[in-house]
Amino acid sequence: MDPTPTEQRLQALVAERLKIGPRRVPLDQSLLEDLGLDSFDVMGIILEIEEAFAPVTISDKSAEELKTLREVAAFIDAQGRAP
Repeated sequence: MDPTPTEQRLQALVAERLKIGPRRVPLDQSLLEDLGLDSFDVMGIILEIEEAFAPVTISDKSAEELKTLREVAAFIDAQGRAP
């Protein structure tokens, strides 16, 4: 399955932080455990995501629950369609 536009933007954003190619950023692996990011890295990425996808906001609780980029993308897309 090809990545959605939101997933592609997220991959590019994380890839830039990790200094790797976007295709090397997996959508279905844990940001913390599989990509080797720590909680500070993830919070920095969350802030960048909120900036890139404004007016989307990700609460601290949601940030803890969202484990993969695919989950983050679904969250963003759902918020974007909310009335």
